[in-house]
Amino acid sequence: MRATPRMIGHYLFMYGATGIYLPFLPLFLAATGLDSLQIGFLLAIGPSTSIFTQIAWGNFADKHNRLKEYLVIAVLGAAVVCLVLTVLKSLSWIALLLFFYALFNSAVSPLTDSLALDAVADTRHFGLFRRWGSLGFAVTAVFGGMLFSYLPIRLFGAVAGSLYAMTLPWTVSLPNPRRWNRATRAAFPLVEVLKVPGVKSLLSVLLLVMVPYAAYSSFLGWHLQTLGASRLWVGIAWTVAAISEVPIFGIGSRWLMRTPAKSLMAGAATIFAIRWLAYAYIRSYPIIVFLQLAQSLSFSLFYLAAVEHLTKLVPHELHSSTQSLMQCIGFGVSAIVGSAAGGWLIQTGGIFMLYTMMALLSGLGAAGSFIWLQNESVE
Repeated sequence: MRATPRMIGHYLFMYGATGIYLPFLPLFLAATGLDSLQIGFLLAIGPSTSIFTQIAWGNFADKHNRLKEYLVIAVLGAAVVCLVLTVLKSLSWIALLLFFYALFNSAVSPLTDSLALDAVADTRHFGLFRRWGSLGFAVTAVFGGMLFSYLPIRLFGAVAGSLYAMTLPWTVSLPNPRRWNRATRAAFPLVEVLKVPGVKSLLSVLLLVMVPYAAYSSFLGWHLQTLGASRLWVGIAWTVAAISEVPIFGIGSRWLMRTPAKSLMAGAATIFAIRWLAYAYIRSYPIIVFLQLAQSLSFSLFYLAAVEHLTKLVPHELHSSTQSLMQCIGFGVSAIVGSAAGGWLIQTGGIFMLYTMMALLSGLGAAGSFIWLQNESVE
């Protein structure tokens, strides 16, 4: 492995910033006095923008072999936008800033994962780096819950921006893979990725499983607060989920040594389905917070196995485009569909209908992992 301490530091602080931004952005928007329609519009800006920008970042990184350079620009841009978000409060300015945040932040996760995959001798050890991101997210999520119980939520941008700024020295210190990698000769790397047999099938499974997960991410805080939870409990819920990911990202590499990735994906999707059904019936927020421990065997296991499966399908020089495409589908398209459909389902049939439909889609994803991926080699 190359530059392990520096990669760990980058993951810790980068996901630490996300641990502030993701759970507390909706609460920040609500505190500015915006109504639900305006908040929904603002929350849709990020996923809508990232669909296009993630693919562009990945294509440019592969085509020009400038993976580290683009990552530094993205982290710096995200830091500046978050800091400015503390000052400007009008709807139009917030919308513009969230657009620019999505523009920069959409590159951070896929380019980081691509660097990590390049740093390990065996891609099945990717989770050994990724677990530090979960730890960073967990620490700042619970810290944010405590901090914003005493400080005004309007300082949310300053806290997130400071963490992005603290990420930057670690990012700059990472080794530059340009020294040992070659740029792809493909004119459009994304097109080449989609031509690889098995990629479209995996993306279909990814969509089925991640649309429910996106709906959960969008409405978990709201759901807990309707059950009587405070902001502190919302932070604890995110922390429990993130902490539970750490051991799975650590030991998942051993599971991938002896179990096909598609089997682990199917198992994780099944656990997702059971988890959503439990959330549909339970009306006690402390129990739901406890059940956040299932994040380990659902999200982290599914994500780790999907990265491994997809990485084995495509040539090395297309890895940045591949990770960007996966992030685009898993966290961009899925977020738009999950947020929009989730809001409609809650309005139509309540939280029970939302989680029931989420369980159904996750079950279909589990079946698809066996049916669609069974003849695709990952060796």
